[in-house]
Amino acid sequence: MSYSVYAIPARHSSQEQKGLRQTRRFRLMATSLFFVGLRPTPCQGPEAPGTRNFRKTALCALALCCLLLCPARGLAEPLRVSYGFDREFPPFSYENPGGQPTGFEVELMQAVFRDTEVHLDFRPLHWERVGLELSAGTITLTTGMVRTEQRSKLYLFSDLPTFPLHIKIFTKIFNRFPSATLLRGQAVAVEQGSYQHRLLERFGGINIKSYPGRLDGLRALYKDEVAAYCAPVQNTYYYINKLNYGAITTVGTPLGLTEMRVAVNRGRGDVQRILNEGMARVRASGEYNRLVRKWFVRELSDQEKEVMKATAVRAAVPAYVPYGAKAQGAAVLTATGKVYSACTVENAEPSLSLSALRGALSRAIADGEFEVRAAIVTDPAGELSPPSKGDLQALHEFGAGVLIMLPQEKDGADTKMIVELLPDPVIKQTGLLLAE
Repeated sequence: MSYSVYAIPARHSSQEQKGLRQTRRFRLMATSLFFVGLRPTPCQGPEAPGTRNFRKTALCALALCCLLLCPARGLAEPLRVSYGFDREFPPFSYENPGGQPTGFEVELMQAVFRDTEVHLDFRPLHWERVGLELSAGTITLTTGMVRTEQRSKLYLFSDLPTFPLHIKIFTKIFNRFPSATLLRGQAVAVEQGSYQHRLLERFGGINIKSYPGRLDGLRALYKDEVAAYCAPVQNTYYYINKLNYGAITTVGTPLGLTEMRVAVNRGRGDVQRILNEGMARVRASGEYNRLVRKWFVRELSDQEKEVMKATAVRAAVPAYVPYGAKAQGAAVLTATGKVYSACTVENAEPSLSLSALRGALSRAIADGEFEVRAAIVTDPAGELSPPSKGDLQALHEFGAGVLIMLPQEKDGADTKMIVELLPDPVIKQTGLLLAE
């Protein structure tokens, strides 16, 4: 089954469309000129036949030159690219109730190939079929694939990642384990044959309960048939919200940290080149950040903003700043709705000073809250400040989409994601996934 987004005129800017129309008109005029030159003309007046033949030959030659030199972009066939996507991996890629492809990666690919000669055919597949069809060339590219040494021998990969992949363990909130090590000997559900399945096997000591589908393991946790469930973070939270499984949250440190990329058939270097150019363009234009916010960020309510600011202001008052640092308080909001705060603690040795934001983050982590939604930094008078680069890097560890509250701008915006304030964060991948 193939979905066609074949609307080439809509993929060109107005200036490009104007150029295409001019190209077509020019070629039509040149063709007409060519046939006029071929048409026999009666002798009128004293002009010699040789002169008429010379003029006809000159017209034909001029027309042929115009046709050869005129760019044929408007008449060229588009480059057809078959995009095979995982039909059951929301919010990254899936089919909506109407059977149409949707999701973060689907919209990202549409943005990447917009304004290019590429025509995308969408092919929904089960993930176990994707690698086989990509190797065979039945599909040209896919998304959501982790680049490994073995896979790099089979496929080409995009220079830039599409999104970070965090593999975590989920438990019931009332039965939360502060660390994954405490789950040794406990029953943990996982999708059979998946990355997370192999991660659990390497972790060791876990009573692994494998299930054929992604939802089966999550349902087992919800019904208390297992103590925990291991899966990708964004995919699991999508289903938790959809199924209203609100009493489930993550446990401690991720088992795996890596990045997903676009994989391309080994013989399609032409597509990889267009892909890399498009990915860089989408990043630079801000379109990538807009898609991240649309698919992965839960916006703050006015009440949440008020509570966070009031909490941060109260925390700023007792700040310890004897050496001239600015007194600041900070607050972080977690996915469970809890707010944690702290103040600046300055030290005579600058490297030992503790920022308010990192103090608040440490309090949240110590309480077992690892999913951070938003953060704010303010002084005792309530004046908001952007976090330092170090604070942003500390927060980025818990998600590129964490919202930072800032003074309101002219367009009314008062929050930005970390990736908008820290475009080049330090990212380190764990070795567990890379050798697969």
